[in-house]
Amino acid sequence: MKDNDLLFDLDDEAIEKLAQEFPVLTDEEKERIYAMSERKYNITEDTNTGFNSETEVSGVDVYKRPKWRTASIAASLALLIGAGSFGGYNIAKQFSNGDNNDPDVPTTVSEDMSQALTEVSEDPRTEECRKTAEALLDEYNDFITPYIEEELPESPDYPEYELTDEQYESMSEEEIEAYNIEHEKLCRQIDEEYSKYFDNIWYDVRSNSYPYSTSEIQYGYWSYQYYSSGMKFKNTDEVMSKALSFMSQSLIDKQFPDLIGEELTNYEPNRIYDHDNEDYPDFGTYAMYNGKLYCSSLGCDNEGNDHINSTYKFYKYKNEPAEIYDITDDSFTAVVKYEFTNIPNKYDMSMKVVNRDGKWIIDDIEPTGPELDRQKLDVIDKMMNSVDLYDKISAKSASLYKIPDDSPAKVKDHSILFNILYADNRAARSCRYGYYGDRYNGSDDISDLAEYAKKTIDSDHERENEDYCDGEKYYYWHNPTDLDGDDSNGKEYEWYDWNNYFYRDSDADKYKGFEALRLNSHHEINNYERSTYKPVLCPNGQELATSYLYELNKWDITGDINFEGRDCYIIEGVRPDAEYNYDPNYEGLDVVNFKLYIDKETGIPMVTMTYLKNGDINEVEMYFDVKFNDKAEPVPEQDMSWFDTSWENYK
Repeated sequence: MKDNDLLFDLDDEAIEKLAQEFPVLTDEEKERIYAMSERKYNITEDTNTGFNSETEVSGVDVYKRPKWRTASIAASLALLIGAGSFGGYNIAKQFSNGDNNDPDVPTTVSEDMSQALTEVSEDPRTEECRKTAEALLDEYNDFITPYIEEELPESPDYPEYELTDEQYESMSEEEIEAYNIEHEKLCRQIDEEYSKYFDNIWYDVRSNSYPYSTSEIQYGYWSYQYYSSGMKFKNTDEVMSKALSFMSQSLIDKQFPDLIGEELTNYEPNRIYDHDNEDYPDFGTYAMYNGKLYCSSLGCDNEGNDHINSTYKFYKYKNEPAEIYDITDDSFTAVVKYEFTNIPNKYDMSMKVVNRDGKWIIDDIEPTGPELDRQKLDVIDKMMNSVDLYDKISAKSASLYKIPDDSPAKVKDHSILFNILYADNRAARSCRYGYYGDRYNGSDDISDLAEYAKKTIDSDHERENEDYCDGEKYYYWHNPTDLDGDDSNGKEYEWYDWNNYFYRDSDADKYKGFEALRLNSHHEINNYERSTYKPVLCPNGQELATSYLYELNKWDITGDINFEGRDCYIIEGVRPDAEYNYDPNYEGLDVVNFKLYIDKETGIPMVTMTYLKNGDINEVEMYFDVKFNDKAEPVPEQDMSWFDTSWENYK
């Protein structure tokens, strides 16, 4: 081999293997790469002179290996890519990384090859696909906004109620009544006039037969609006025609499952329907009523713009070029960049675009994001299921709250709230004692706080409230309310709140854990059903996971610690919704950062610390004297036989 050959340290067998494993490019492709390299290095026939082995000495003797001239770079580049683009790139990377102990191999070799490979691998249809994807995205965004805002009727201007306090006090009852009648008359006239341009109807579906419930269960509330101008569609046929012009039917069913509702004309509006005993319509986003199209179920983006409801929601479009992948003759995938979606840890919209009958349409949409950290997911999984321990753990806890320095409150040190939790594998009982004892004014060190809490807690102190769960029902009482006014019958405290949201194994299909979380436009989790969550008399890892840990890029596992005999992970991070809920009225007082001690075995939070924007501690919650299973302190007996849970008492 020649000394100036890039493959000088490979034998013939290795080169032959490279040639077999990596297909040779066509002459046209090699010519294009060579031409690009020629332009890159300004190669001419006059400069194609091979090596220059001269060395320069200045001050000290420094030996330099011979440097390659640009013509040799281009020729070797073409040779390498001819042997296989991936293989050639890897060999060049070895040189540039110094694997051959040559510090003078120019790094531009690998950079140039990367550019050349990009030119070779980029499909010439990429830019056209990008334009198609962005045009379809424009149609999608136009479709989810149901109104043309500038064409909507102006809101009515109602007369102000102009009576001042002085006028009101100086008028007789008859004069006040006459003024109110006249004012209401003017408002009704305006409503009647405005009704020509706008109408609102609503339907409320409830049930009052849910067992052990002290209130009605609302299954849904639908409010529909009609505008005489500014609506993009006149009827449901137009809605579907528009949807099918740029989406597949399967995507409509997935992304807008309730797009078209049942005709509402035969259902009386503006009243409550009995879920168990009355027929009510199959509601949808759009529905016809008395020959007019009404729109319902509107949400809004974080700019406050109305949009129709959808399964997946995408917030804060980044206005970056779509990334294009998997191009074929009749399909491709486009990834559109957003700041976040309604699915935690999924930041982008991935669109599957297909060609149907000569027309490009969106066939599927998914929120996508980076591969998630497995250790973090394992920690979250334990935290989400830590409430299974509600009847298997006993503990004492303390919550310390520090008054901010710029608060108008006179006392600036810590106030402390105590709880004691009992469990014995059949029931659980939690007692809250409220704030008592001397206010803590020591250091913010967690060990000092823990010592103060353990020294101050008093199980004989008067209780403020109590939770009790016997495995079937969940009760709560608050002191000092008397249930029936008779303080001699043993019912001195009011017991209420039932098992209508108690989690049982039979409800497992409702509980989907971390994957079921959804965000709103303010980056908060607020739309899960209370009925799917378990009672949390034990340390609540689930609440922390759904409040602070649902965005994995906002926190890290920063270490380990043994706290109160339990091996814990130290987790530190930033509240994921902090930047979306900024309130200038609370400058420096927003809770931004947090630190957690999470028990490695069970996922329960041993310590939770929150910090203000200015770095001060806001609140500390800690658990100590934690015992599990047979070692847990048994539940003090609580006789609830007198408490009638039958529904008949509440009719």
